Amino acid sequence: MKRPKKRRGLWKSLGFAACAMLATAQTASAQSANSGFQINRYEPTAAGEWSFAVDHPWYSSMRYFAAGITLNYGHNPLVFGRSNADGSFSQQTAVIAHQLIGHVDLAGSFLDRVLITGSLPVVLLERGSDTPVAGVSPISGVAVGDPRFGLMVRLFGQPYKGAFSMSIGASVWVPLRKFTDSIAQQESDQGVRVLPRLVFGGLTHNIMWSFTGGFLYRPAARIGMGVDDAGSSVGSELQFGAAIAYADTKRRFAIGPEATMGTVLLGTDAAKPFVRDFTTLEVLLGAHYNVARVLNLGLGGGVGVLRAPGTPDFRLLARIAYAPMPSEELPGDRDQDGILDVADACPDDAGISTDDAKTHGCPDRDRDLVVDKIDLCPDTPKGKNPDPDKLGCPLGDRDGDGVLDPQDLCPDLHKGKTPDPDKLGCPLGDRDGDGVLDPQDLCPDQHKSDTPDPARLGCPAGDRDKDGVLDPNDLCPDVHKSAHPDPAKLGCPLPDRDKDTVVDPEDACPDKPGAPHPDPKKNGCPSLVEVKNGQLVIVKPVFFATNKDVILAKSFPVLQSVADALTAAKEIKKVSIEGHTDDRGKHDYNVDLSDRRAKSVMKWLVEHKIEADRLTAKGYGPDKPIADNKKEVGRAKNRRVDFIITDPAAPAGVVTVDSKTVEAPKSPDQSDGTSKKGKKGKKGKK
Repeated sequence: MKRPKKRRGLWKSLGFAACAMLATAQTASAQSANSGFQINRYEPTAAGEWSFAVDHPWYSSMRYFAAGITLNYGHNPLVFGRSNADGSFSQQTAVIAHQLIGHVDLAGSFLDRVLITGSLPVVLLERGSDTPVAGVSPISGVAVGDPRFGLMVRLFGQPYKGAFSMSIGASVWVPLRKFTDSIAQQESDQGVRVLPRLVFGGLTHNIMWSFTGGFLYRPAARIGMGVDDAGSSVGSELQFGAAIAYADTKRRFAIGPEATMGTVLLGTDAAKPFVRDFTTLEVLLGAHYNVARVLNLGLGGGVGVLRAPGTPDFRLLARIAYAPMPSEELPGDRDQDGILDVADACPDDAGISTDDAKTHGCPDRDRDLVVDKIDLCPDTPKGKNPDPDKLGCPLGDRDGDGVLDPQDLCPDLHKGKTPDPDKLGCPLGDRDGDGVLDPQDLCPDQHKSDTPDPARLGCPAGDRDKDGVLDPNDLCPDVHKSAHPDPAKLGCPLPDRDKDTVVDPEDACPDKPGAPHPDPKKNGCPSLVEVKNGQLVIVKPVFFATNKDVILAKSFPVLQSVADALTAAKEIKKVSIEGHTDDRGKHDYNVDLSDRRAKSVMKWLVEHKIEADRLTAKGYGPDKPIADNKKEVGRAKNRRVDFIITDPAAPAGVVTVDSKTVEAPKSPDQSDGTSKKGKKGKKGKK
């Protein structure tokens, strides 16, 4: 397959350069150490470059041409002296104290990756010692130095667009001394010099940088023989250069420092190849300005830090060059962000450089290097902890406790002044919300309320009798004050000497058990109903129609007394109405009759304004006798209706009314009147 014409031209250029370097190197024979060499060490960059001494990887267009002049003034570039025993120099003489050289520079390209350069140094002025030292003296008039020819090929990258690019190049110096005797020995080398090198550079956020490194082949030479150890020597050396500069968005202005360094590897003194003055280091500061994108102007200067032969104490530089900027290089930059419109994804909004063509040149308001069009938090820098799930956002801290959400075990709860050491980002717990943290709270699940127990941190004051008066204030902490608290004794009930549930201040008969009554004069006094041992005891029985559950009218006063007692005694919350019979007759019949009679009593009480939920009714038939059923007296006692207080619970034991006061109802098995005994019993039917 045939190579593209452009690629074939590139490889031909490289081949030509390699052959030229090999040919010139082969023609350079080893010379005597007593021959001269070119003193001037400054070699200008290509015409139109933004630096003075350090080349930049080439990027231009085809058929590019530039030409310029660089003026180079050096102070004390060549000083001879006599060496002392300690290695120092004395009796120093500035053979060349002032040197002014003009460099005529040419540059052109025939491919966008290949640059050809040429430079001719012309000595305009040399001043120094009036008396020659070791046969060396400044020249008078104008002299031409060794011309330089260079070739540079860009391997990859675009230095004025990308952050990194690389070129390979070489320079060749052709000595002119062999052709004419008019050139002084310090203005020309004896043989050919060759410098192959690598050049790196790029542009990042208006900062241009470059770095060069190469090996200079140079025949060993020495001038100034005739004075003991006073001559100056050169040979092959390693050379390095570095430069950095700030440039405006359209590269019309650039300013920055440069540094060049060379270390002689093979000098004339083989025993001591690294003796004094075999290393050179210069530091420069230069500024360049492009006028109308055609004319390049530059000013610079610097000092020699390490001074090998040819390195001055200080150097001043000036440049003027015709160097048009190719139109296709910078076709336009409407938003002036340094990114050409052809590559700018947002050509009307100043932005930043990215690796993504879809976002290259787009704005970045929060300067987090994530352009606004894809930034989920365009006004919040992502900081040192970017959220991997949210492009351009910092990791969240919803509760603002300084612990980022992915590490925060309580991301919505501020840790406050008392963080839990076992739970990152969490405060110490307070489960009951009493303000006492759980590790110190003796009652972590019980709120201390408004009356904390001083002896138990985080605990409420106790109330053993549940009377609503806290124990520290309760004079009767183990006695419920009930519904009648004693105002003189906090937490204590009012006294009730007769135990009839009517407290003494309200009891009209405090020493005789009675029943509550709406009439203050009768309240607590004995009546048809007494409260005795958890039971409402009626002094007269409840009478019913024979074998029926119909209450006889003569029992209404008794039931009304029960109703009055329950109305007055609100503390009695539940009463069980129980119906009973003796054991005569069928058992099931007796149970049913007693149950219906108990419910009839309950119905009567409800109809007389006693709450139904305070009452229950049930018949037990003969199952709960309180006397012997073998005798009529015992059977009469067993035929009864009891009113049992169930809430509050009745104490043990049941007290009933004396049997003599009870008129016994007829047993169901005596209702037919078929026997003498039954007829006798009819007189007492209820």
